[in-house]
Amino acid sequence: MKKKRLAAALSLVLAGAACTALVGCDWFDLPAADGTANPYEVATELGYTGSEGQWLSERGQQSSQARLMYEEAKADGYTGSYLDFLSDYALSVPDGTASVNSALRSAVSVRSISTHKNGYSTKDYASGGAGVIYSCDRAAGNAYIITNYHVVYDKDSTGTESVPHISDRISVYLYGGEGESGEISATYVGGAMDYDIAVLAVSGSTVLKESAAQAVTAADSDSLTVGERAYAIGNPEGDGISVTEGVVSVDAEYIDILSSDEKRMLSLLEIRTDAAVNHGNSGGGLFNANGELIGIVNAKAETDDNGGRIDDFGYAIPANLALSVARNIIDNAPSGCKGAQRAMLGITTSAQQGKGVYYEPEQKYYKTESVVVQSVSAGKAASGKLQQGDVLCAVKITDGSGNVVAQKSVTRGFQVSNLMFNVRKGFTVEFTVSRAGKTVAVEVPFDNNNYFELYS
Repeated sequence: MKKKRLAAALSLVLAGAACTALVGCDWFDLPAADGTANPYEVATELGYTGSEGQWLSERGQQSSQARLMYEEAKADGYTGSYLDFLSDYALSVPDGTASVNSALRSAVSVRSISTHKNGYSTKDYASGGAGVIYSCDRAAGNAYIITNYHVVYDKDSTGTESVPHISDRISVYLYGGEGESGEISATYVGGAMDYDIAVLAVSGSTVLKESAAQAVTAADSDSLTVGERAYAIGNPEGDGISVTEGVVSVDAEYIDILSSDEKRMLSLLEIRTDAAVNHGNSGGGLFNANGELIGIVNAKAETDDNGGRIDDFGYAIPANLALSVARNIIDNAPSGCKGAQRAMLGITTSAQQGKGVYYEPEQKYYKTESVVVQSVSAGKAASGKLQQGDVLCAVKITDGSGNVVAQKSVTRGFQVSNLMFNVRKGFTVEFTVSRAGKTVAVEVPFDNNNYFELYS
């Protein structure tokens, strides 16, 4: 299949961790298994008795209140399906109205001004995008805001930016406050062009103090269901915050997109949705029917390789990845770093034995893959620890005091790479792997600055 040519849902010129706890068995204190390479098969050899669909379900976070109630009912002996449960108890899937209105409290529009010089003349250009409030201290008027890197970056700017091509004049506006009196000055904290994520800071804002603003609540984007409702909240055409509705079309796929500086193509992990996405939606949130963030909108497909029109292909960076990158940027900021530092294992992997697993009780299709180590680079973090042919079954990240920062069963190829943004110097990454007929625990300490790569 030919790859689609994609256009970033760029700001109009004139104008994203939740990590899933392991459930069902403790991967990190296990006897040897007998020669299987599929993580579910390893689990069954170690005593798990449920179906593959049940195993996958237990490794996801059911963010829906109705699903939580269903799981509790099953524990109490209810034997019907999820849809039976909704029918029996006169429950319905939420229409999203109240949840979307709550999510609006976490939405902002973004206005970025850059200067272009032409000979002896200069001209200011304004661009519009959107963002979501990552954290908020309303009493102090302080907040961190996530947006897209390309919303605040202008490759043609020639002003006096403290960070080249990143605007020094950024304003954000809360919902309903898009006028001059609602302007809130924001500063650039840092960003990662390769992941199209940037973080802005607001300090001591009276407008924020007097508002109903709140930090966004995030869902586990690894547990998305194809067909579930999705709401894009953004600033299309720079006309102010608005909402469009659609569904999750593809829960996770890689797309090729031109970098903000237009010098290279990036391969970005994205959620695909048919919710209307237009220029100015960039940086805004994609939310589920519970008002929880599932992604940061950043792109849309406009034409294919033959110039044919493509409709209803919008894209959002999964919330698990976007929020991990944002948190990394914020944690690095006190040292003067303006980017995100990702822990690098020094391995290549491939996703094998990909298949769909339908789990009847939830009426849900899961995708699952075996993630196999293809090579290990000498002198890197995983050298002498992970081996070619290892199947990665689970990963756990602990800090220097032994506290668990994140842990997840590995069922998709992108999960390990995304989790590496949660690693800091002094942390340890522990893998459970299937190796030559045995289940092995492998510890990879990140005690060397050379084990990290900067994205800015």
